[in-house]
Amino acid sequence: MKNHYFSVSEDQAFSAVVLRFNAMKAEEDPAGYAAMENRIRERTSVLLYLIPMRNLYLPREDAGEFFLDIQKDLSWIIRSFRISGLTYNSYLTQICRYRVMRFMRKKAKEKNLDTGILFSDMTIHEPHISEPCIPYYAKHADVSSMDLPELSRHIIRNHNPSMLVMNDKEKELTQLLQRPIKRRQFISFLLSLPETETPGFIAGVSRLLRIDIDTASRFYTLRHEALQSRNGAMIESLEMTAGRHWIVLVRLSRAINVESSPDKRNELEEKYRKLSRIYMQRRKDIARAHCGLTHKAIGDLLGISRSCVSHDISVMRSALERISSVP
Repeated sequence: MKNHYFSVSEDQAFSAVVLRFNAMKAEEDPAGYAAMENRIRERTSVLLYLIPMRNLYLPREDAGEFFLDIQKDLSWIIRSFRISGLTYNSYLTQICRYRVMRFMRKKAKEKNLDTGILFSDMTIHEPHISEPCIPYYAKHADVSSMDLPELSRHIIRNHNPSMLVMNDKEKELTQLLQRPIKRRQFISFLLSLPETETPGFIAGVSRLLRIDIDTASRFYTLRHEALQSRNGAMIESLEMTAGRHWIVLVRLSRAINVESSPDKRNELEEKYRKLSRIYMQRRKDIARAHCGLTHKAIGDLLGISRSCVSHDISVMRSALERISSVP
């Protein structure tokens, strides 16, 4: 079945069918138009499932999820096919290559967002205050003059046991965060998250770390500035590198399609596979850069190694998932 769909003669013949369909008007032959549309939609759907696995090496589970995600644009994809140097399969391959990058970035971001939302849901609720929350840092330090590394170390070292905790899950988490090493792990985790914070989220952070709201707000202000200054240049560099790889991949793809020698074709396909892996890694690096501060950047801010940051984040994510799963 797969060979049938990807044979050169079949691809060229079906390309002509799609071009003819796009030139038709529904009112001229409603029955013929509907029959051809159904045939094209069916085959396009199959190709949008097979191409990511065959040409982009997408795992079967991800290919199925990608297939469902792209279905909403099926009509637009069919209607946008025009006469060019590409056959219909090649055209769909280019569409899939671009959309798969977006899809994988979205999945990577959603994984971080899910963790952030899980934490946010655990801490945001209607407050029921029975005693005042005593500001801690306002009486002992001027946080307005601190930069992000100083402020982070200050939060890690200091703990205010007198601040009010709202619910059982927060009580368990604040007890965990009494130790400086756990507070450092929590700070590393917060620095690695995307910019999902809301006023309620920041209020939750202030309660869990037992710091006043001004300190928590300044922490997130400085974090935002750090994201812009540290990741902006890196993202630009990575995107330029990925762009160059993409151009080479397109040229290799065209060369493979027209190459008649099996040996030369296999050589080009091997080069394509190697460069595809490098390109996918660059896209993953870009996705991570968009998600929050890198582990190396967090390590530089807190004065610890990158591997220590990775361990801290893993430990804190596991702790949050465990606490949130408790009824």
